[in-house]
This record gives sequence, C-alpha cells and structure tokens, in this order.
Amino acid sequence: MIGGSSRNYWVFWPPALQLLNFPSQQQQEQVPRPAVHFEYPPSHQLRIAPHRLRAPRAVSDGDAPSSQDTGNGPKPEVIFMRRCYMMAGLFSVTTAIMAMILSKALPLEADLVLPGFICGVVSLFVLFVLCIGTKCRKFYWFSFILAGMFVSLAGVSMILVLLERNLVVVCLALLAASAVIVICYFAGAWLPRIVLPGEATILLLVFVFVVASIFVLIMFVFTNRRIYQLLYFIFLAIMVIPTALYHAQVVHGRRFKLPVYEFVICAVTVYLHFLLSFTAFYYLIWTPRW
Repeated sequence: MIGGSSRNYWVFWPPALQLLNFPSQQQQEQVPRPAVHFEYPPSHQLRIAPHRLRAPRAVSDGDAPSSQDTGNGPKPEVIFMRRCYMMAGLFSVTTAIMAMILSKALPLEADLVLPGFICGVVSLFVLFVLCIGTKCRKFYWFSFILAGMFVSLAGVSMILVLLERNLVVVCLALLAASAVIVICYFAGAWLPRIVLPGEATILLLVFVFVVASIFVLIMFVFTNRRIYQLLYFIFLAIMVIPTALYHAQVVHGRRFKLPVYEFVICAVTVYLHFLLSFTAFYYLIWTPRW
C-alpha cells in the first residue's frame, strides 16, 4: 500500500500536470496571500456619526428672502397700477405736446379732414387687433408696438379733424380733460363701491349713449345745425365720467384682478378717456359761428 504522504501522490501525477507546476497543498498553505488595501481620499470616506438635532441657522442678510416673499414689498396690484398710470401719462403728455405743436404749425385754411379720418379708421383697426389679441398681449413687444401705433394715429387724427385749431383753446381743453380724468380716477380708487357704477350700469349707459348719438348725428346730417353737434359732444363728455369711474376700479383691482402684463391695454383705455375728454371739451369751449 502506498503511504499517505503527499510526495507519493506527486510521483503518480501525469507528466502533463507536473509541467504546469501546481504547488502542493502544503506549499499553498505556507505561501502567504497578499493583502490588498484600497485607499480612498478623505472626501469619500464613510463617516458614521449619530444624528444630532441642531438649532436652525441664522439667516444672514445675503440669504434673506426677497421683499415680495416676506410681504414687505409692493403688492402686485400696486405694481400694476403704477405701470398703468405711468404709461397712460406718457401717452397723454406725448399727445398734448403734439397737439400744441401741430395746432401752431398747421395752417388754419388747410382742409385735413380726410387724412384725419383715414388715420382715425386705421387707429380703430389697430385698437381692435390689440383688444382681440388676448394671448398675444402676454408678449410685451406686441402690446407696446400696437399701443404706440394706436396712440400716434389717434392723436394725429384728433388734431387733424379739429375745426380752427386755436392754441389757446387747445391748451384750455387739455387742462380741462386732464382735471376731469384725474378727478374721476381718484374718485374711482377711493369712493365706496356702492356709489360707483358697476357692469350693469355701464352697459345701460353705453346703450343709451349709442342710441342718443345715432339720433343726434342723423339730425345734424339732415339739418346741418350746430346745436346737434354741440349736443353730441355734451353726451360724450358726460359718458366719459362714468366709464372712467368704472375703469379706475379695474386699474386698482377693486372689481377684479388682471395679470400684470395687461397694464398696457389698461393704459390705452385711460389714454382713450383723456382723448375723448379733450375732443369734447375743445368743441364745448370753442365758440362756432352760428
């Protein structure tokens, strides 16, 4: 019998396996295995520490939230109102300066009613596009371009159709229109809503004004009497007052709140009230030859 020595087993292994130089079991046990150590940078080392409750960190001045988040800044309604009045004031001042310059530069004998009528029709078309472009008004460039076109065309149209463009009468009408608009919008912002016109009142007044204007204008065309022209501008001056009172509630957010980008069309409405008031007061102050 062959002893249990491992050398005897090594003798009887095939030569092919002996050439592979496999170490014996004792040699495998005696040869130490190299230990592999993986070194990680300090930032990747796992830190296990017990969770501790910490007091909230004090917020420095640089990390403080904005004034709108804390409620200390102006409200969106105030921002909307300021932008609306600033743009409406810019439109009104531009038209007033242009009216005073053209009333002195244009000759009195020049018949410019037809060019003024064409400019008026184009301005109404631009205003119609601005009113129906609800989604496009979100883009400021769209609102600014159309608002500027309407203000320019409407102002030129109003000046060209004036009879006997007198600088003194123009200045008086500008002052009267400015005073009425300021008083109406101030009253619409501070008076109780119970005394201010609402939607139903405005619709009724608009219907009455349209019917009365159609009747007066038809009578003026057939009779050619100045009294009917004077009545039309009296109705126009009266109609501006309740509409301005109602629109002041919209600008100040008392009726309903509009998005911030809608301040452009609200400024156009304020300017339209100013323009209509100026036209009405000009013909009421101006004394025509009967």
